[in-house]
Amino acid sequence: MDRKGIAFLAVCLAGMVGLKYVADFIWPTPTGARPRVLAVASSNAPLASTAQMAPALLAGPVTVPTFQAAEESLVLENDLLRLTFTSHGGGARLIELKKYPASVDCRDTTPNGVPSALNRFAPLPALTLGVGPLTGDGLFNLRKTGAGVHAEKAVLNGLMVSQDWTLSNGYFFETVVTVENRGAAAVSIPPHDYVVGAATPMDRHDMAEVQGAYWFNGEKAEQINKPWFANATLGCSTISTPRSEFSGGNSNVVWAAVHNQFFALIAQPDQSSAGVRVVDIPLPAPSPSELAADGRLNPQPHAYHTSLTYPAQTLQPGEKVVRKHTIYAGPKEYSQLKSSEKQIDLVMDFTGITGICAKALLLLLNAVHSLIPSYGASIVVLTIVIKLAFWPLTSASTRSMKRMSTLQPQLNAIREKYKSDPAKMNQKTMEFMKEHRINPMAGCLPLVLTFPVFIGFFFMLRTAIELRGESFLWCCDLSRPDSVYVVPGLGFIPLLGIPGIGLPINIMPVLYLATAWWQSTLTPVSPQMDPAQQKMLKYMPVFFGVLFYNYSAGLTLYWTTQNLMTILQTKITKSNEGPGKGTGTAVIVPAQPGRRKGSV
Repeated sequence: MDRKGIAFLAVCLAGMVGLKYVADFIWPTPTGARPRVLAVASSNAPLASTAQMAPALLAGPVTVPTFQAAEESLVLENDLLRLTFTSHGGGARLIELKKYPASVDCRDTTPNGVPSALNRFAPLPALTLGVGPLTGDGLFNLRKTGAGVHAEKAVLNGLMVSQDWTLSNGYFFETVVTVENRGAAAVSIPPHDYVVGAATPMDRHDMAEVQGAYWFNGEKAEQINKPWFANATLGCSTISTPRSEFSGGNSNVVWAAVHNQFFALIAQPDQSSAGVRVVDIPLPAPSPSELAADGRLNPQPHAYHTSLTYPAQTLQPGEKVVRKHTIYAGPKEYSQLKSSEKQIDLVMDFTGITGICAKALLLLLNAVHSLIPSYGASIVVLTIVIKLAFWPLTSASTRSMKRMSTLQPQLNAIREKYKSDPAKMNQKTMEFMKEHRINPMAGCLPLVLTFPVFIGFFFMLRTAIELRGESFLWCCDLSRPDSVYVVPGLGFIPLLGIPGIGLPINIMPVLYLATAWWQSTLTPVSPQMDPAQQKMLKYMPVFFGVLFYNYSAGLTLYWTTQNLMTILQTKITKSNEGPGKGTGTAVIVPAQPGRRKGSV
């Protein structure tokens, strides 16, 4: 492949991976019709503070009234989880992951000892029938049982609604929802939702692109996130109507999940539900003073409220409906998720060829880490190992491209001579390449083979919880940018900072930019290349440096190491070049008239 083709693929790659930072410009916050919002009042301070952080929802059959009664809470926990259940909605107000601290950032002042939590900032409790036509005001009675926690509510006409939560070991646990007609007459149950939970930011630094909802129909998993709600057409949101709610499924929902960058809450019903519903809820933005103090805060957080939906039905006297759910509440850790028979590991977004590569790379990374205690050093070692594995292929490609460059005058002479006869020109070109043992695909093959690995590394490191809180050199958290300082008031620079907030100073992307520039200087531009393309290739490292500026330190560490290895390989290849090896810089003189061998 010539440099023109490589440049084209590079631009495509940049557009794909750089979408993360242009999303806020081409996919602004939807301004269409919003769900009905009601305030939640409570005499219980913790719940009241949660309601202040997240406006209460909601559309459809779910509403959130003003709670006048005092909140009752019960806690259920094992070695890994702590679930706080509330009488206000009869569900889990908070699901805390005891093994994972809420903050691992050395620049964060959050007190130590506070665990990460699912459904934080959410408008409604998770794992509940919530508030609606089936449950009325949503006030439940809670009590402890020998196995867990029981919540129940008596509804009109003799209907009793209850749920039992039972914890065991690990991140999996069970819930059983029962709707029973204890009256003397048939009762019609209206359409209703079972609230899975809300995809909320893990903390106030999380960006919207790392959170969303997933659902699986047994054949395909679909993600509903910020781009789906923006409904942008070719990146132009101005010609599209933003969406506020997603509805899908036709009695085929195997599981539904909400997730952020590192954690997921997944509900697996024992029988497929009728459908799934996701509602986009804008959360309160940080105050101007908070933004000024911390240039990394998400200026517009969102929650994606997700429910399993069930149709209306009629219960005869004494009849009841029992629905069981297996719940996973924990890290997006492949070794945990792959144990499920319902393919819940799809929530990690490891799909296609790049997904296979991402899984393999994650297993290799953990294998290397079992020998090397530092994940940063493990990334460096794994990058070197992968580069060495592809070394023969890329070296052959480099020599082939160099040979193509030296033979370019003869190829141009053939094209000029037979430009009026394309068939003859192709025939003579192929004969010439065969005679000089040139494989036109030799330059493309390494790129085709290494591209899935490159993208797989990107997806693997983007969501690898193994990197969360792992330090390396000056980086105190490899899962985040290695910001050492935030320059206030410089956030107007597109892609580098948040408008009007601040410009973080990240060291690793600067190193990447320097190594990328060095690498570009070792590969001379062909004289036959168009001047515009020469300029594009010259400034390509700067373009990539801007795109990668706010990526996690783990990713930029991988790319920087990759550049250094490529520089080393280029220097070694050049040092081995010489006359008679077919890789020198000497130009082969076109065959003279009357000369048989090599005549064109």
